[in-house]
Amino acid sequence: MRKLLLLVSVALLAGCSHKISTNFQSAAPAPADTICNPEILKKSDLFGLNAQYLGSITLDEPIVYMRRKVCSEEAAIEILKSKACNLNANLINITLEIKPGEDAPPYPRSACYRCIANYYYVEINETSKPILKEDARKTISWEDKTKITWDNFMIELPETSEIPYEFSSRIYLSWRMSPWTGAFKDYKAQGTFYCDISKAKRSFRTAENEKQIELLFSLTHLYAKRLEQDLNSRKPKISNKRKLYGIVNMYDMDMKNAVTRFYEETEYGENKAALQKWEDEINTELKQLTVGEPDTKRK
Repeated sequence: MRKLLLLVSVALLAGCSHKISTNFQSAAPAPADTICNPEILKKSDLFGLNAQYLGSITLDEPIVYMRRKVCSEEAAIEILKSKACNLNANLINITLEIKPGEDAPPYPRSACYRCIANYYYVEINETSKPILKEDARKTISWEDKTKITWDNFMIELPETSEIPYEFSSRIYLSWRMSPWTGAFKDYKAQGTFYCDISKAKRSFRTAENEKQIELLFSLTHLYAKRLEQDLNSRKPKISNKRKLYGIVNMYDMDMKNAVTRFYEETEYGENKAALQKWEDEINTELKQLTVGEPDTKRK
């Protein structure tokens, strides 16, 4: 009996690690360079990058553990890298991490390092390289009250390009969570412009043409305010993140479709009547949706 107990104790000491839950897609095509050395980022914004999502992983506290080092951050990183190599992923983005002993409601305190991460295969090129190296993206939010100019378009399109510019933006949403019900509330949404992936021809960067990018920024913020109003008026309140993200993605897609219509109908500024029509409609509705809010005049 003593020998059996000893064997069980050894198994507990040696075999316990993080509790692993995965949701993997198909592996990415193996790159020519077969060396597996994935980049690890934390809460990075990959918007606009040519990134193939390969799946997610959750590392949680093991059911039984005897030594902290088996569920340490170092042990977790080794697990993340190992799974990345199986998927041919070259980027790991840790979206949530909880340090040992850290309070992170609704998650209970633990002596283990825990995390949730997503796996990607990202095309490494002149656009993605600097973005992946930076700690923060080059963006302008509506609340910054900063006027967008052509100087904010960090990528120059060749003069042979079929389009004169490409405006890249998305809706940014924040909220609070009720400590009693776990439901989300007090939503705030705004348009956000991405300088580091927005493109324009040098010949098109004139003061006259800046009106178009000002309108596109207003258009992005208009859809953000529509989303904000929709979410704050919903009853019962949403408490499921997947449902919330589904609604956000729907508005984001509608906004992108509106931007495409703007390009087509205004013919990139050539159709002055259509441009004026868009300006009137955007400004009228945006004024209605922002009644009582502080002035956000661009400087």
